[in-house]
Amino acid sequence: MEKHYKIGTDQQQAYLRDYNIAPKGYGFLEPGLVAKDSKNFASFNIAKSFYQVYPEVFNLTYISEKVGLSKEEISKRIKRMYDERLFMLVSNSYVGIMGFGLYYWIVKLKEDTTKEEREELTKRFQENDQVCTGYMMEEGGEFDYFNGNHMRNLDNLIYGVLDKFRTKRCVEYVHILPIRRLVRESHVNMFDCKEDYRKYVWSEEQLNNLLKIQNKMDEYDFKIIDAINNCGSVANMFDYDVLAKLSGLDAKEMKDDIVDIVDHQKTIIPMIYFNYAALGLKLHFFAVSLFENTPTYRAEQICDELAKDPSFENIFDCADGHHNFILSAYDGITDLDRIRKKILSYGEVIEVLEANSPRQFRRRTCRLDDENGLYEECIFTDDVLLDRSKE
Repeated sequence: MEKHYKIGTDQQQAYLRDYNIAPKGYGFLEPGLVAKDSKNFASFNIAKSFYQVYPEVFNLTYISEKVGLSKEEISKRIKRMYDERLFMLVSNSYVGIMGFGLYYWIVKLKEDTTKEEREELTKRFQENDQVCTGYMMEEGGEFDYFNGNHMRNLDNLIYGVLDKFRTKRCVEYVHILPIRRLVRESHVNMFDCKEDYRKYVWSEEQLNNLLKIQNKMDEYDFKIIDAINNCGSVANMFDYDVLAKLSGLDAKEMKDDIVDIVDHQKTIIPMIYFNYAALGLKLHFFAVSLFENTPTYRAEQICDELAKDPSFENIFDCADGHHNFILSAYDGITDLDRIRKKILSYGEVIEVLEANSPRQFRRRTCRLDDENGLYEECIFTDDVLLDRSKE
């Protein structure tokens, strides 16, 4: 029998129990969380500092068993892929339960926007360290930028970031999209995915097509990334003996600490980010709006159903905004018509805006532009104790 989660019954908001952390607000701080400067992050921080020149920080024995190549060959491939800016070791934090709101925002420019105006905004978004993740869209799409911030409160986002550009002549509108659930990012099922936490997903169609259209990465390169991201427990991701030699810390303690925050607390996800722009790929974004009378539980059901499709590279579940979902899949290697029909098959959908992204500014604070050696430069901003409305 279908549950209706009706207020005043024993099923009231019972759908919230289906998720790891029940969606219940933005920037709420949960007790018992490990701070970002805790020693629990030591193994990741050491790996992040060395993997560019020392691929042995990864568990090459495990990867070799999964991929079928020697450890020496895997090490060479990891080094080459990094040098060619094809991937990056990153981490995602469950910022929502660490006291931050995760606010994304869409920018639409006016039709008469000049080349100079567009370039000025693009440079602003690339160089603003408060923008932790951001995408530029091609001209001619139905919106022009999709960027995000982790902020302690909404006022600091408005006064500290948005008010610095949204009154410019060329800006038609800015839509703020508070993220209720971070479901999938960069192919990895995130904290709010109902099933398969940390699973790295690609569709077979996408992989087959991608291997045909480029020669920078082959099947074994993808298998290496897949092995690292689909390592099951984070205990298998790194070689903790190597990390101990590099740092002088205790291998077992580093391993136990990161297993606690990744596998048990589920508050951080170390992962390999796939740099789609380096292969000449474009991400096709769908901004999906539902009728305003759609019940919240139904919106969450639709999002969970869409998350079963491995073709989506990103899945953001939004609330209190003009759009309910932001979805992305690759143009050129994905059947976008199938995806479009799938989205529009839901009677609750009232509007879908689309745009193509050939460039990503940052990935979780890490810069992706390679000019002046800035690739992977990372600044984690925090607006704690700040009131940007007074600046």
